[in-house]
Amino acid sequence: MCRCPTTLQEKEKAMISIFMYPVSGIMKLWHLLFSSFLDGSMAWILTIVFLVLTVRGIIAPLNWLSVKQGRIGALIRPEMTKLEEQLNQADSVEEAVTILTQQRELNKRFQHNPAVGCFPIFLITPAFIGLYQVVLRVSGSTNEPVGMLTLDDVSSFRNSTVFGVPLTDFAREHHDLILPMLLAALVFTSLNTLITLYRSYLTTRFDQKIPRRLLWFMALMVILIPWMLWSVAWNGPIPVTIIFYWGCTYLFTLLQTLVYEFILRRRYPLPEAVHELRRESIRRWRDKEEKKEKKAAKRRLKEDPKHKEEVAAARKRHSAIVAEARKIIKSNNRPEAPTEAE
Repeated sequence: MCRCPTTLQEKEKAMISIFMYPVSGIMKLWHLLFSSFLDGSMAWILTIVFLVLTVRGIIAPLNWLSVKQGRIGALIRPEMTKLEEQLNQADSVEEAVTILTQQRELNKRFQHNPAVGCFPIFLITPAFIGLYQVVLRVSGSTNEPVGMLTLDDVSSFRNSTVFGVPLTDFAREHHDLILPMLLAALVFTSLNTLITLYRSYLTTRFDQKIPRRLLWFMALMVILIPWMLWSVAWNGPIPVTIIFYWGCTYLFTLLQTLVYEFILRRRYPLPEAVHELRRESIRRWRDKEEKKEKKAAKRRLKEDPKHKEEVAAARKRHSAIVAEARKIIKSNNRPEAPTEAE
């Protein structure tokens, strides 16, 4: 009789196992190949390298899809911003329909779909979880199979060494071996974060709170991520395998980011209009007079109930206009039902 997971911990373990099985299968296949002509330790070291290359290579097109959609969104932003400003001023359904149609045509012309850019993360995240959990568990102390890796496979892995150091030993116990690998991993991830940060800076709207704060958060990660990895490596129960895995995966990520950046600059260069939009957003963000006007408007809403009601009514009326316009566009794009033959 099948026993279903009942506790939250059992459910989490079952979910992680689902992510681990395909990754562990890839790891097993690579080990079968390398162990046919290499000794145990070298076979497992190359298995980890090619496991990272395989899994990251499979999800690389999804990463590119997300990066590409983000860049296309930046390319159409100057035109889209003007249309959004016009839409905010629209006072009739016909005018709103015209503007929304122009927005749809703009997205269609550039083949831009924001939802497509967000979708890959739902496939990439399970792959990352499965990859990390497989490497972590085969390096752990529990004597049990890991996904499709049998107990013999796990035992063979734990008997493997690199420069005489067992792969499952704690990293903090082998400073001379770990320090070069850890420093390389930190350099790789820092460079990758800096490149991504600069790319985001070029297209950030500084006069909008959420994009601006996301950029500040990413800038903080440039310092925080290396510090966290350094602290965990020297103070936590992290095996040597994980440090080696960090080096491989962060190197792959850096090379992937460099390739993406090269393609973006060649195929999707940012026009001057995008840079001017960013510069204008910085000026508006720093404009003290504009900030005073916004604060005064908020203060008036709090102090004048009648004005607040008028603003709320105007917003409600405008929302109704836009909603009706969207319904019209949706009905116009709906294919007509086939008529019955007489």
